[in-house]
Amino acid sequence: MFSCSKEIKDGPYIYFNNITSIPDTISAKTIVPFEITAIGNGYKVNRAQLFINQTEFFDTSFSAKDSITIHWEMDFSGRTRTQNITIRATDENEMIASQTLKLFVK
Repeated sequence: MFSCSKEIKDGPYIYFNNITSIPDTISAKTIVPFEITAIGNGYKVNRAQLFINQTEFFDTSFSAKDSITIHWEMDFSGRTRTQNITIRATDENEMIASQTLKLFVK
């Protein structure tokens, strides 16, 4: 028998703040604003990233914070069909959270 004085912590949370204002289908010249929030869960967040189809487009490292909101604008010129937008947050303990959104470019 043993006891533990520390509660087990999960990784951070990340989500699109403006998901309701992001259209499902856009034209290639549309600039789409992505506003994301990353929240630490037991450990502070210190990095946020945005990927389009597994290619990194934005990478922001910052001093560790309980939560942070970031606004990125993405131009989809030269892209067609379905684009997978993934946002990812990393905390001080190197735990990662992500969320993916699909966008169709016509």
